[in-house]
Amino acid sequence: MSESIIDRLSMEQIEAILDALPLEFIFVDKNDQLQYYNKGEKRSRKGPADILGKDIRSCHKPESLPRTNQMLNDFKSGNKDEDEFWIDGLGIKLMNRFLAVRNSEGKYLGCLEYLLDFTALEKMAEDKKNSYHLNAGRGASAEKLEEQH
Repeated sequence: MSESIIDRLSMEQIEAILDALPLEFIFVDKNDQLQYYNKGEKRSRKGPADILGKDIRSCHKPESLPRTNQMLNDFKSGNKDEDEFWIDGLGIKLMNRFLAVRNSEGKYLGCLEYLLDFTALEKMAEDKKNSYHLNAGRGASAEKLEEQH
């Protein structure tokens, strides 16, 4: 069996890479059990410490369960490969995005949920508005942009 790209990394490197990503995400397996989340203590929306291995429905409000169940059923049946919902209120704008995770044969392995905090992104954009940036929309070709870097 040939070595895969991921085999070249240690578990410590994999965890550090996943924690360095600029978003929070969780992985729910094919049996709807939460098996992984990145960033640990740095998460903006902390769940119960003992949530790993538990049914994902236990971290949702009862009123969201019909939608959660429908999404999971759609992923398992292959009707959908992605879904999302927005939280906009209390001074925050968050997008929860869900992606079905499938193997190379298309078999459902679980789903990935990631969270994008648009409030933080807008603040970052505002803070950086006067910093250097390229404007590729004014006739700059890809070759010219590459030459500049």
